[in-house]
Amino acid sequence: MSEMPAIFGRPEGICPRKLFRLPLPMQAEGVRLLFEMGQSVGQVSARLGLSARQLRALAENGDVFSRGGEGIGSELG
Repeated sequence: MSEMPAIFGRPEGICPRKLFRLPLPMQAEGVRLLFEMGQSVGQVSARLGLSARQLRALAENGDVFSRGGEGIGSELG
């Protein structure tokens, strides 16, 4: 019997090298997604090369990513 696929993808899909090129709010979302995929603190720490304290600080980041002037409905005036 095979495992059910994760709702948010697989942990292997989050590449640390690419994740840390993204803006901080998007990095935080990547960390939160790994936890939502069922990864433990130890697994996420090993995957990203961060300490538990660094992971916690990143996951708790509440900044929202936005591109200046872009957004749903912005062209509608």
